[in-house]
Amino acid sequence: MGHKIEVFTAGCHLCEETLRAVREAVCEECTIIEYNIREKCESEICLEKAKEYGIKAVPTVVIDGRIVLQGKQTVQQIKEALEL
Repeated sequence: MGHKIEVFTAGCHLCEETLRAVREAVCEECTIIEYNIREKCESEICLEKAKEYGIKAVPTVVIDGRIVLQGKQTVQQIKEALEL
């Protein structure tokens, strides 16, 4: 079953590691969207999304509309979050 994975980043090393771990952990049917809040986003969609979810730190991983992980994560932690 595919999940919608949203990863909020700021272009830092820890964010890049988390994004790499997400890509490694998720299934082929999953959709991954990165929102880099440090860069100017088209129509400021990144900032709107961050505000909608109440993002307070990056990296943050949102799965199917729910914040499940904040801070640097491992592949195993992401896989476990997908099973919730």
